Amino acid sequence: MKKNYYFLLIVSVLLFSSTRNAKDSEFLIVPVDFNSDVSIPLSTIADEIKAIELELTDESLINPDRIQRFHFLDDHIILYELDKILVFDMNGKFVCTIGSKGQGPREYTRIEKFAVDEKAKRLIIVNSPRIICYDLTGKFLFQSNSFFETGSKVVFDLIRLNDDMFIMADQFVGMNERGADAPGTFSQPKLYKVDDNFRITDSITYRKTFYESLVFYMHIWNNLILKSNSNAYVYFPDYMGGKKKASEPSLQDTLYRFEKNKLIPDLKLQFKNNGISGSEKIIELGGIYRSTRFVFAVYIKSGGAGLFRFCYDIKTKMGYNMKSGFTDDINQIEKRINIRPFNSNTEMFYYWHTHMKPDDKDEPNPTLYIGKLKK
Repeated sequence: MKKNYYFLLIVSVLLFSSTRNAKDSEFLIVPVDFNSDVSIPLSTIADEIKAIELELTDESLINPDRIQRFHFLDDHIILYELDKILVFDMNGKFVCTIGSKGQGPREYTRIEKFAVDEKAKRLIIVNSPRIICYDLTGKFLFQSNSFFETGSKVVFDLIRLNDDMFIMADQFVGMNERGADAPGTFSQPKLYKVDDNFRITDSITYRKTFYESLVFYMHIWNNLILKSNSNAYVYFPDYMGGKKKASEPSLQDTLYRFEKNKLIPDLKLQFKNNGISGSEKIIELGGIYRSTRFVFAVYIKSGGAGLFRFCYDIKTKMGYNMKSGFTDDINQIEKRINIRPFNSNTEMFYYWHTHMKPDDKDEPNPTLYIGKLKK
C-alpha cells in the first residue's frame, strides 16, 4: 500500500507541476532593455507594404500633425483629425467628409473619440454627453445620450468585438481610501458593454487606482482595445501627471486578453526594477499591443530621454528598443517611421509620410502606407 501511495503522490506532483508550467507558459514575460537604442528595418517585421497617395482637394486638406487615427471599412479609408473626419477609397480618391462642426443636433463641437462599427456599417463620434452616428456617405443616423446618463464618464476607446459593442471609459470620484470626500481622485476604468443605442447592459472593472493628484487626463497612446485574429486585447495605462501614493509606486505593465467577459493577463513587459527608482517611476508606459508574432509598446523614459517605441519578436525572442522609430528600407523614406495597428486586426499596421517634391507649391496630402506583419 505504501508503494502505491508514494507512486500516486509522485504522479500527482508531476501532473500538478506540468499543469502549472503549462499555465505559466501561456503568460509571456517580455524583457525590455530601456538603455538600448536601435532602429530596425521594416523588412524585419513586414511581409508587404502598400502605398496610397491621398487625394488633395479643397475639402480633403489634411494636417499630418493633427491626424489621430486611421480606420478601414468596406474598401474605404477613414481618418479623423481633432475636428474633422475624411473618407477616401482604397486608391486614395477623396469621397466625402463626415458631419460638420457646430452646435446643432447633427453636428459636433469636438471629436473626443471616433470608431467604426463594422457590423452596423456606421461611424461613431463621441462628443460628450452625446454619441453621434453617421453612415459611410456622411448621412446622419441618430445620436444618443444614454451612455452618459449615469455618472460622469470620460471615454477613452470603443470597438465592436464580435456581436457586441464595448466602450472603455473612466469615472472619477474625489475620495480617500476610506471613501470620505477628500483631495485626490479615485479612478475606476471599466469596459462597458452597450447595445446598439449605447445603453449600458453590462460592465467589467479594469482596475481601481487612487491618485493623490491628477490635474489632467492624458495618455500618450489612444489604442486601448484592439483585435488580433479571434482575440481581443485591452491595456489601460496610468495617467501622465497622475501621482499615486508615494508608498505604492507601480508600473501598469500587463496586457490583458478579453475572453468570455473576463480580463485575463496575457503578457507582461519586464523593465529593470519594474521601471521604478526609489519611490518614483522612471518609465511612463503609454501602450501595449500584440499580433500573433510581435509585441509592441510605447513609453516615456524620465530624465529628458523622451519617447521610446519597443518591438519584441516572439518567434526569435529578440527585443528592439527604439527612440526614433523604424527604418523604412522598403520605401526608402529617410525619416524614421512610427507604425500604428489596425484596430480591427493587429496583424496589419499603417503609417503616413508627406513627400515634398521640388516643384510643389503647396504641401501635398500625406501618403498612407499599409503593411502586413510577418507570422
